[in-house]
Amino acid sequence: MYRKFMKKKPLTILLILLIILILLLIVSAFISDLNRKNKQIINLTSDQKISDFDYLCEALDKGYPFWRDVNVSGINKEIVYSEYRKNIEDTKTDIEFFKEIGYFLKEFGGYGHLTVLDGSMYRLYMDTLIIGNNLLNEQELQTIQPLIQVLTNPISQNTYSLLDQSHTGFRSTAGLKDKYTNIEQNQTLEESQAGISTQILNEGKTAYLKLPSFELTNYESDKIMLENFFAEIKELPNLIIDIRGNSGGSDLYWKQLLVSPNVKEDLKSERYFFFNMNEITQNYVNAIFMPNEIINTSGIGEVGHLSSYYEEFTNLVIESTLFKPSAQPYSGEIFVLVDEKVYSASENFVMFCKNSGFATLVGTQTNGDGGIADPLLISLPDSGLIVRFSMFYGVNPDGTGNEATGTTPDVLINKDEDVLEKCLSLLN
Repeated sequence: MYRKFMKKKPLTILLILLIILILLLIVSAFISDLNRKNKQIINLTSDQKISDFDYLCEALDKGYPFWRDVNVSGINKEIVYSEYRKNIEDTKTDIEFFKEIGYFLKEFGGYGHLTVLDGSMYRLYMDTLIIGNNLLNEQELQTIQPLIQVLTNPISQNTYSLLDQSHTGFRSTAGLKDKYTNIEQNQTLEESQAGISTQILNEGKTAYLKLPSFELTNYESDKIMLENFFAEIKELPNLIIDIRGNSGGSDLYWKQLLVSPNVKEDLKSERYFFFNMNEITQNYVNAIFMPNEIINTSGIGEVGHLSSYYEEFTNLVIESTLFKPSAQPYSGEIFVLVDEKVYSASENFVMFCKNSGFATLVGTQTNGDGGIADPLLISLPDSGLIVRFSMFYGVNPDGTGNEATGTTPDVLINKDEDVLEKCLSLLN
């Protein structure tokens, strides 16, 4: 009897293990199918993905102005197009397709803000538009109408409503717990730590102001802090504005909060921007400029360092930034600390400082792409996915492209030197 029981026991254990294995396979298949369904948010067909990709490539060919910089960096556009067209065709889900578009755009080195909007970036744009409605005048609001039209088109709105907007990257909201989809509770560490910081240095002779961002979402709170700060330091002989690591935001921020309150005399900065006028760019250009401000490059004679751009671009605009003296400006010397992370709107501030003499720049070469307007947005027809890129090619006074070379500070230091210490030593 005992021997019979011993013979059956291994068979029973084996049967239980087999049942457990089958259950695990079933659960695994169920989870795998669920994950696949969660990533297939709008059910794009393979033909629709290819169509969107081809549309994007055509838009880049016509409107993206940084191909000369891409070529100089050794990137072959046609090879990248061909490789990623095959990759796009092989994607199994919508989320895979979105990610592959992101990988594709990264191949071009990020020149001119070239990127695809994920859920988090889409939310940032929408939040900024809400704030902009209260800060911008009627004429300024008119210039961003093409952006609003893209952001609020029904196809894009539907797609981005199905994407997680609380974190960077592409992730469906399907299957996420409430704590992961609650945007208010999921601010990133960078967002929570960002903010203005001030000090008084150099034995009470130098005011120090650190500005990590020019984001319009910080405008109202930063305005109060900056007004109080400038009032407190008006008797000090030196002011250091540290924008190292500041990758941009809005020109409205630095124009209204930094420059306008502190202009001692008439200031002017003039800059040149080239672009190609076509169906991709026309609405944006017409919203920003009057017809008499747009110059046809074919009608321009030789103008030295700018002539090399005439065959590459159809049009040119000249931006003039003017400021009148403010009522009670800061009377001391202003220094601005910069590094290789200064980009976009903060680059515009740097270029204004250098061209107008508003401040002395100290640091390393900046990152560039000081544009004349917000990056252009295009919505891919079938997916609604939104891609952005600057459509204007800014040129430095020496004829080099600002995106590729950035701005050289008035006081250029080595990367192993401490920028703040170097600036303080100049004051002493």
